[in-house]
Amino acid sequence: MKAIEKLNSVEENEIGKESEGLQEFLTFEVDRELFGIDILHIHEILKPVPITRIPNVESSIMGVINLRGEIIPIMDLKELFGIGYSDVLPTTRIIVVVNGEKRAGLLVDSVKQVVKIHKEKISEADSELTVSYSELIESVSQFEETLVLNLDLSRLIDFTTEEN
Repeated sequence: MKAIEKLNSVEENEIGKESEGLQEFLTFEVDRELFGIDILHIHEILKPVPITRIPNVESSIMGVINLRGEIIPIMDLKELFGIGYSDVLPTTRIIVVVNGEKRAGLLVDSVKQVVKIHKEKISEADSELTVSYSELIESVSQFEETLVLNLDLSRLIDFTTEEN
């Protein structure tokens, strides 16, 4: 019996060591660029649903949806990033994210995968980053041969809920 307990303890320690230094991101595409959000902030992923428009809000706020009794603002990331409006295609998804008590939905072209990235491959976003949405980028990471722009969810959700 003690051998089994010891084996379980060794397995738990190995799992802990394996996950040390790793951060998980949900990756998705917007206009052929790869973005990431820390997996801890993902509430769920939805296929597009009818969105109720709201007058006199920022153009990147598409409107709201009713998600099991909770009203969630939906943001078009293409519009927010200044690269046009999103077309709803078969691959389009709404990523419902949560930060504290705030929730928002992000309309994206497609959801790719959950990736584990070593923390040494994650670097702070350069203040010299020249994209129009650079203030929404928290960090940049490398996954395989691709750069992933990791969004600053606090700023993004604050923008979404302030405008709503």
